[in-house]
Amino acid sequence: MLKVIQLDKTYGSDKHSLQSVDFTAQPGEVTAIIGPSGAGKTTILRSINQLIRDDSGQILLDDQDIRQANKAELRKIRHHIGMIFQNYNLISPLTALENVLHGRLGAKSTIAGMLGLYSDAEKTEALELLKEVGLQDYAYQRCDQLSGGQQQRVGIARALMQHPKMILCDEPIASLDPKSTKIVMDILRQLAREKQLIILINLHQVDIAMEYADHVVGINSGKIVFTGPTSDVDDTVLQNIYRQTDTSESVVSANEN
Repeated sequence: MLKVIQLDKTYGSDKHSLQSVDFTAQPGEVTAIIGPSGAGKTTILRSINQLIRDDSGQILLDDQDIRQANKAELRKIRHHIGMIFQNYNLISPLTALENVLHGRLGAKSTIAGMLGLYSDAEKTEALELLKEVGLQDYAYQRCDQLSGGQQQRVGIARALMQHPKMILCDEPIASLDPKSTKIVMDILRQLAREKQLIILINLHQVDIAMEYADHVVGINSGKIVFTGPTSDVDDTVLQNIYRQTDTSESVVSANEN
């Protein structure tokens, strides 16, 4: 289980990015973080992985506080936290297989990683993961020759190569067409169910969150304004999450499509 407790992050002297953020995410579930642009969604993910240093609070993964880990401990923890990015974050000239194998770098020595020394078992596993995401026929194709949806699936396979407990997804479908969006979201939901992973995903698309998430965390201006099962999300909840800072009227609906 992931528990985020009273997490705070301030930029400068008085600009709060996160204020007393509290929520939990369970294995086997997709948890969607939704809210307006600039609300703090990406900051939450980057804090969980400690890609940025927050100011105070606790981030507990299986009761281990990630914020208190030293450098060696954090390296081990990060190896079990997969990350999926909006812009794929692949090495474009390399093949899909080579990019997936990079998911093992955190478990290797610096020299082995620099030389790309992977065992036959690791190569076999990488091929199986590409098959799992429907890309077995593209294993030896350069990633810059793949579509956006295919590249995102390579990113998922690379994250799985880390043997993660949790996968953090930062707007993973923002650049995808509807067909690719469905494929990627179907895969993420299936992974949560079958592998009992914690899937934590930032989404702008309310309709996708309503369709795929088991649990919703709503954030506005750095504050959690809703956390609960997707079945409890209605128009009133969404209006609160997406409320405007001025007098203009919000038009977000639970039936948005």
